[in-house]
Amino acid sequence: MNISWGNIAKKISEIVGEENITTSLVDLITYSSDASIDSGMPNLVVWPTTPEQISKIVKLANEYHFPIIPRGAGTGLSGGAVPKYGGVILDLSRMNKILEISTQDLQVLVEAGVVADDLNQELAKHGLFFPPDPASSSAATIGGMLAENAGGIRAVKYGTTREWVLGLEVVLPTGEVLWVGRRAMKWVAGYDLVRLFIGSEGTLGIITKALLKVRPLPETALSAFAMFSSLEQAVHCVYKIIIEGLEPSKVEFLDQITLDAISKYTGTSFPPGEAAIIIELDGEKLSVEKRLERLIEIFKEEKALSYDVARTPEENMRIWQARKAALPALSSVKPTVVIEDVTVPISKLPYMVKVVQEISKKFNIPVATFGHVGDGNFHPCILLDIRNRDEVERMEKCALEIAKAAIKVGGTVSGEHGIGTLKMNMYRHEAPTELVKLLLKIKRALDPNNIMNPGKIFPKEYLEGNA
Repeated sequence: MNISWGNIAKKISEIVGEENITTSLVDLITYSSDASIDSGMPNLVVWPTTPEQISKIVKLANEYHFPIIPRGAGTGLSGGAVPKYGGVILDLSRMNKILEISTQDLQVLVEAGVVADDLNQELAKHGLFFPPDPASSSAATIGGMLAENAGGIRAVKYGTTREWVLGLEVVLPTGEVLWVGRRAMKWVAGYDLVRLFIGSEGTLGIITKALLKVRPLPETALSAFAMFSSLEQAVHCVYKIIIEGLEPSKVEFLDQITLDAISKYTGTSFPPGEAAIIIELDGEKLSVEKRLERLIEIFKEEKALSYDVARTPEENMRIWQARKAALPALSSVKPTVVIEDVTVPISKLPYMVKVVQEISKKFNIPVATFGHVGDGNFHPCILLDIRNRDEVERMEKCALEIAKAAIKVGGTVSGEHGIGTLKMNMYRHEAPTELVKLLLKIKRALDPNNIMNPGKIFPKEYLEGNA
C-alpha cells in the first residue's frame, strides 16, 4: 500500500494536536538513531499524552499498514528504537507523571515516560527506592527499561526490571487498551502476560503505565575499590565474593583500557594495576560492617595490589559516578564504541574474560571490558572508527565470536540490552529453530499486520514467511 504521509500526518495531528507532531527534517534526523550505531529515518515523530491517543494512532496504523516505533529516551544500545522501515516514532516522554505512591503497599504507579532517577528522587522523600539502576538512569524512562528489561549496576542483588513489576497498562497492536497484572505481591491466576510484554522491545504492544514494587532505602551502603595485577585475578575475586554469600548490591569490573579512559575523561586518578573491581554492600549497618570485614580479607587473599573503602556518601558518589562515566569515556578514545552484552554463568567469568582478550588480539581490534560481573554480565566494548570499512568488518567478526563463546558455555548474547537490530544475527546462534517459531506465532497472533516495531529481535522476512 502506498502511504500518503501528508494525509497520515493530518490525521494524527487531529488526534494529538499540531504541537505534538513533527515532520521537520532536523527532528526526523534526531530520532533516526538511539544510543547504538544503527539508524533509520522515520516519517513522523509524535508525542502522545494519553493511552487513548496511542490507541487511535495504532488503529490508524493497522488501516494504512505503517510501522509504529515506541521510544523512551533513546538510550538503548541494541537499536531497539531505530525506525528501520520508516514509520511513526511514538515518543512517550511527555507521559511522565508519577500517579500514586503507596507507602503502605510498597508500590508506585507511573506513566511510561517517567525518568528512573526522577522516580527515585521522589521515592527517597518517602524513604523508598526502585532498585533497577542502568548506567543511563539520569535519562532512561521506565517504559524503555520495561521494553528492554533493563538491568544495571544493582542487578547482582536486586535483579532486572521484570522482578519489580506487578502490573502494566498496554496498548495492544490492534488498538485495545489492556491492564495486565494485579496489585497483590504474588498471583498465579492465568498466564503471566506482564512478563510477556517486559523485554518484548515494543514488538507486542506499547506500555503506557506500570505498577512497580519499591523497597525501603537501606540503612547504610559502603563501597570498596580494589586493584589487581590481571583481569583474571580481578574476576576470580568477584567469583569468590559471590559464592561466599556477601550479598553485594553492586559489583563492577573495569579493565585497564576503561580505567585509563575514565581517568582522562573525568580527572579521576586510580592506583597502578591492570584491572579494578568496585563493590557496594548495603543493608542494616552492623551487617554491612561485618560483611565489609570479610570483603577486605578476600581482597588480601586474592592478592589485590591495593584497596580502599568509601565510607562517606560523597566518597561513595564519586566512585559510582566514575563507573557510570565508562561508556562516554571510551567514546573519547575512538569515534565509535560497539558495546556487547554477553552474560555467562558466574563460574565461567574468568574463562570469558580471557577469551575476549584472545579474540581482541585475533582480529587486531581494541576491546575494553567492564560490567556487572557479579551476575555474569559484562560489556566487551569494541573500539573503532565506523568510517573505516576494514575496522567495521573486523568489529563484526569480533562481536560474533565473543557471542558464540558465551553461548558455548551456557550464556546469552544479551543480559540487559535486548536484541534490537544489532544482535539478530547473534541471536540466531542462541535460539533453537523451534523456539523462534513459537515466538513468531505469538508475534503474529498479537500483531497480525506486523506494525509494531518491525525488524527487531528477528528479521522482517521471518514475519512475512520468507525465512
